[in-house]
Amino acid sequence: MSTLFYLIIYDLPDNKGANKRRTRLHKMLTGYGKWTQYSVFECFLNAVQFTQLQIKIEKLIKPDEDSIRVYVLDAGSVKRTITYGSELPRQEQTIII
Repeated sequence: MSTLFYLIIYDLPDNKGANKRRTRLHKMLTGYGKWTQYSVFECFLNAVQFTQLQIKIEKLIKPDEDSIRVYVLDAGSVKRTITYGSELPRQEQTIII
């Protein structure tokens, strides 16, 4: 089963309820990929893992308040990634929590 590279970026409002959701979202995403910058995760996932992640995100967020963007990139995109001050994205073993 092949994997794709997913860039996940989120923005939640600054209130008590959203702060709790943000913490839960961050912890959940940590099990799927690497936290690279504030509110940004890089994930290498197969189709099953990505479907599981989508379901968890949909259950967790409030679409009328929260913003989540998932960019699906192929291996070529990863090779063409330019970084300054950090390492290039690389696939590590994914641990689902």
